[in-house]
Amino acid sequence: MKKLLLTPCAAFTMLLCPAQNLIVNAGAESMPRGTGWTIVSQGALTCLSAPTDNIINCTMKPDGSANYPYDHTTAASGGTVFFLGCSSYFQGPFEIYQVADISADAAMIDIGNEVYSFSGYMQTPVSNQTDQGRFIVDYLDASGNIIGPSYTSSWQSYFGGSGTGWHLYTSSRIAPVGTRSIKIRMQAQMYINQPAINVYFDDISLTKPFILPLSLLRFTGQLQNGLVQLQWQVANPAAYLQYKIERSSDGQNFYPVATIPALQAASFFTERPPAGSGQLFYRIGAYSTANKIDYSSIICIKAPNQHFTISPNPASTIINIGGFTQKGMLTLYNSSGTVVLTKPINSTWASINSSHLPAGIYRLRFTSSGYSSCQPLILLPH
Repeated sequence: MKKLLLTPCAAFTMLLCPAQNLIVNAGAESMPRGTGWTIVSQGALTCLSAPTDNIINCTMKPDGSANYPYDHTTAASGGTVFFLGCSSYFQGPFEIYQVADISADAAMIDIGNEVYSFSGYMQTPVSNQTDQGRFIVDYLDASGNIIGPSYTSSWQSYFGGSGTGWHLYTSSRIAPVGTRSIKIRMQAQMYINQPAINVYFDDISLTKPFILPLSLLRFTGQLQNGLVQLQWQVANPAAYLQYKIERSSDGQNFYPVATIPALQAASFFTERPPAGSGQLFYRIGAYSTANKIDYSSIICIKAPNQHFTISPNPASTIINIGGFTQKGMLTLYNSSGTVVLTKPINSTWASINSSHLPAGIYRLRFTSSGYSSCQPLILLPH
C-alpha cells in the first residue's frame, strides 16, 4: 500500500439553507436603474434601434427579440437585464461592479470558518458573433486589496459555443483570512459584428450559508495504486437520499464529480485523479429527506510524485525546473488562467526568468505526448 498522504484542510461543516442575498439590485429591477452598481466603463448608450434606446446606467428592458431576449427573472415583457451598451470593433472590456461589506463576519473569517457562495446568469444569444462576457469575484482586505486568487469565469460567447440560453455560473469558497468585502464584477466586450454588445447578465447572488453540524461520524481518503479512495460514515443514514462527491484543485472552488444513493451508513467512492494533479481536495454533500444539503469537512489528498521539481519556490527571478524524462513544453499560467510564459523542454532541466512578471500565485504545467503534470508556483515581489 502506498503511504497515505492526507491532511485536514478546514475544520468546519455547513448546511446550506436559504440565506440573504448580499447584493443590492441583483436582477437590475430596482429603480432608478443602475441602483447599487458602479460603472467603470460602458459602451455607447444607444445603438441603431430599439430596445437599445432605453439603456440607462448599464440596464435595459429587452423586447423579446432574438437579439434582445427577455430577462431571466420573469422571461416576459417589462423585465430588466444588465447590458453594457454598444461599441465599435475590438473595444472593451466594459465593466460594472458592486462591493458587499462583510466586515461584520471578521471574527469567523479570520479563523478560516466563513463560506460565501456566488451565482449569476449570463446570456450571449446572437449567433455568429464573438461578443463575450464574464464574471469576476474578488475577495478584498480592509484596504481594498485583492486577497488570493479571484474567481474568474471563462469568457462566454455564442461563437464560443454557449448557445442561446441563460447559463448559470457559481463559486463557493472559504473567505481568505483578512477578507472584509467581496467585489462582484461583470465585464463584456466585442470583436466583430457591431454595434450592440449582445451580452446580458441577470439574477446575481452572493450569500453566506448558515453553519450547522453534520452527522458524519468519519470521512477519510487515501491514494492507493493510483486511485483516490474515499470512505465516509453517517450517524443517521435514513435522513439522506443521496451523496454528491465534489472535487477541487485549490480547496476553494468545488465541482461535482459523482452522485451516489445513500443506501447505508458507510459509503465508498473511487476515481482515478486527473492527469498531472499533484493535490486534490474533496468534500461530500449529503442531500437530506428535508430537501437540505449537509456538507462534510474538506480533506486533501496529495500525490506522492510531483514528476518535476521547482527551485526555489517561492521564487523571485530565476527559477530552475528539473526532473524531466522526456521532451515537452512548460507553460506558466497566472491566477486568472492566462498563459504568461512558455518554454520548450529538450533536456532534464531548464530555467526561466520571471523578473517581468508581477508577484502572485501561478501554475506551472509540463505537457508531453499523452502526459501532463502541474504544480503551483509563488512569485515574490522583485
